[in-house]
Formats: sequence, C-alpha cells, structure tokens
Amino acid sequence: MPHPYSPDYFTARESWRDWRIEANSLIEAAHIAQGAHVLEIGCGGGGLLRMLAQRGAWAVGIDTLDTALVVASKNSDADKRGQTRTREIYLRSSALIRVQFNLVQIGEDNTLPFRDESVDAIIAQHAIEHLPDVDAALREWKRLLKPNGRIALATPNALYPNPAHFADEDHAHIFSPDELRDTIQRSGFVVESCSTIFPFLSRLHPFRAIGVIMYRIFQRAPYFALHGRTILISAQKK
Repeated sequence: MPHPYSPDYFTARESWRDWRIEANSLIEAAHIAQGAHVLEIGCGGGGLLRMLAQRGAWAVGIDTLDTALVVASKNSDADKRGQTRTREIYLRSSALIRVQFNLVQIGEDNTLPFRDESVDAIIAQHAIEHLPDVDAALREWKRLLKPNGRIALATPNALYPNPAHFADEDHAHIFSPDELRDTIQRSGFVVESCSTIFPFLSRLHPFRAIGVIMYRIFQRAPYFALHGRTILISAQKK
C-alpha cells in the first residue's frame, strides 16, 4: 500500500479550501511582520512557506518526508533558476528557504540545527500530532525563538465527533484543546489564543452547501467552538 503522504497528496492539499483557511489563520495568529524569520515544522509541499515569503518574511521549512521535499523543490522558483544544492535550498522573497532533515533523528536530545533565539515565529500545521515527544519538541522550539516570539499550531481535535476522520498510523497523539493548552503552558509559553474551526456539520447537509460562511457562524456557538475538527492555538515565549 502506498504511503498516504505521497507527492500527489502534498500537491493536492494546497488547493483545498480548508488547508488555505488553516494556513491563513496560522500566519495571522503568529503575527508575522515584514522581514520576520519564520520556521515551519513539517513544511510539506512548501505552500505555507510561499505565503509567508509573499508577505515579506524569511521562511525556513523542515520536514521528515522526502516526498514532501520533492514537491517543495518542484514548486520553488529557486529550483527553476537552478539555485539548488544537494541538502539545502536557499531562496529569497518569492519562494522558500528549506533545510532537509528528520526532526526525530536530529541528536539524542531532539535538537535542531539552528542557533538559539534565531527565529521570530514557529508554525506547525498538522505536525505536532506526529511527534513522539511533544515536551522535548516544545522545549527545543522555545530555544529557537527570540524573546516574545510565538508558536502557532494547527492539529486535529480529540473532541471532534467523528474521530475516524483522523485515522492515521503516523499520529502519535491527538490532543483536546485543554490538553494542548496545558502541554504548551507547561513548557513555559503563555497561551494567547485557543479555538477550533470546521464544526461537525455532516448531518446538516443543506447548510454545508453555504460553505465557509456557515462554518464561521456555527463555530462561535458554545458546543461547536469546542468540538471543531482542527485546534488552532498560539502562544508566546516569555
């Protein structure tokens, strides 16, 4: 059976409405300023990195899957200009800066090859649920962040009424909003926002046709606000 995270998957997902909503929400939550240095954990095909670059940020992406990095390479302007090297791609403005390595296998203490306090923000879109040691990862992310830097994460919600939606043998743990908030605060961050998006509306077929507008209306209701499909959380290093 082919791996679910194939090049076709990474190519297709950037066209999904929900992916774009998440990506824009994460960038907004991270408060990305012009010229900011941003690290994306699990960069996939590089779509979010290109969105960051278009906003004037310096974007660095890492991923554990060669299939993701192949897609990112094909999508990057740097590749088209031939500005590539075997292990790294460096690119300004219209594309991405990418470093290829495996997060879980970098050092026995999960360290990443970046300097202390070298990035303004860290974004992880559906990555934290794949990490076997989240506490160690958060400590490392805190080391990399500049003072007052932020993390912005999107991850599946354990309280979503249709857990089969997250069936994936690569998932190490699915968090509830409160559990994720507590985990992040335990690592020394101050949580600024924690919400969910994409309420469970599968039984309301007439409303689903209305799309994003109806999603936004329902996700403000108390029950739906806690049980949406994706958790969006942002926190600041203090």
